[in-house]
Parts: sequence; C-alpha cells; structure tokens
Amino acid sequence: MWTYEHSIETALPQTAVWDCYADPALWPEWDKEVRELTLDGPLTPGVRGTLELHGLPPTDLTIPGVIPGSALTTEVRIPDGTLLRFTYHLAEISRGTLVTHRAELDGPSAGQEFGASVTAPMPDTMRALIHFAATRAR
Repeated sequence: MWTYEHSIETALPQTAVWDCYADPALWPEWDKEVRELTLDGPLTPGVRGTLELHGLPPTDLTIPGVIPGSALTTEVRIPDGTLLRFTYHLAEISRGTLVTHRAELDGPSAGQEFGASVTAPMPDTMRALIHFAATRAR
C-alpha cells in the first residue's frame, strides 16, 4: 500500500468547506482534474456514482464512508485492479478548520511513481478548494 497525506488550515468554518464536498456538481469548480462527478443517490455510505477525469474514460466510484460535516471517503478501482481511496477530513481548530486529504493506493500500481503522479496536484487542488469555498461564503 502507498499513502500520501496533505493538510492545510483555513479561517473558514467547516460547513463552508463541507458544502463543496457535499455537492458533486461543484467538484469540477475546485478540482481541475475532475470533469464530472455524479452520484446515484444522496451522499451516504454505500452510494455509487461515476467519476470522469479530464482525458480519461468515466469510472465507477463508491462512497464507503461519510461523516456528515467532517469526513468523506471515495474509492475507485482502475483497470489493473489497483484501488484508489481518497479520504477528505475536516477538523475544527482554534483558527478555523484543518483540511486534510489522504490518498491510499493498494494493488499492482501502488507505488511511488504512480502514487506521486496521482497526488502531485493535491496541494494545488486543496488551495483551490479553500479559495472556492471562501468565494461561495461571501
């Protein structure tokens, strides 16, 4: 298994950031890798959907875990069988919110080379998420 985690702090309240996760239609607004994210139902554990990244065919996505307002996990399995699990976690801190994104890769492609290519955009994506959430909160 290969893992990567990145955290940033924001003065925004948790709800402002959570609202950006909770609406799949908003993901392309803050994650430039995402062309479209759709879910087959409400954001609850077990819901399935489709994730389409720019330049790649759509793939099935599962939401195995949700803690409303504070955590969300997505899972995608790529053609070689490798599981990509992303966890999005929000924690209240004295100065606002700590935002943490964690990637776990498990399977044939799990390793530094593929893992680094998957997670390289993560810090910029998180900054874009905070900027987008701040714009919406105004």
